Amino acid sequence: MKINIQEFLDHCGIDESIYPGKKLVRKLRQPGEFKSHCVVLDWHHAEMLRIEIKAGLSGRTLPANELKKYPVCFQAPTYIDIAPEDTEDGEEEDDEGQQGRASGGGGGRKMKKHLQGEMVAAFSTVMEGKIPTGGEIKKLVIMGKEIAKQSYAQVLEKLAEQVKQSKIMATDLLAEAGKYITKYTPPAFMKPSGGEDKVYKYDRMKNEPMFGRPLMG
Repeated sequence: MKINIQEFLDHCGIDESIYPGKKLVRKLRQPGEFKSHCVVLDWHHAEMLRIEIKAGLSGRTLPANELKKYPVCFQAPTYIDIAPEDTEDGEEEDDEGQQGRASGGGGGRKMKKHLQGEMVAAFSTVMEGKIPTGGEIKKLVIMGKEIAKQSYAQVLEKLAEQVKQSKIMATDLLAEAGKYITKYTPPAFMKPSGGEDKVYKYDRMKNEPMFGRPLMG
């Protein structure tokens, strides 16, 4: 599913710049021992942005003997993997490479290799603000459970709300994944895939017969 990275960060209330080559830790301090946690935005690998919820405030993965002191909801992984779309600069470079191949045979390959070299050299000094506006969610995992694509929008909307309020409740995120069973109106940072113009909430009396037996509770 498509997502607007910058709009999602805005919905999270994250004002700090995040761009390829950077790691950002948003600390969410909580009262009480072993309750504080953080949101880690790791874009060290340009081809993938990972947004992960971790116990503690360091942004590092805690050893098992320390992690077990935190609530269970932080002991299993919760993260989003987003593959950024190509930037306009990358498209221009591709056009230049194609022109080189058309006009000079092997010249296109030399130009492409030269451009790659420049990109590698500049990787550690990439300019702030050069954030690809679009991306595609490759994986969404809540408390170790991979979430189905149909629930991406509602889970991300809830996550953005929690980050903005500085308190993550992963159990609520997991519950949100099953709140809607058919169509859903996505938030502004999600690209509609069609047919999401109406919201349908689960109706126990109407939908129980679909499963062949009454649901417990």
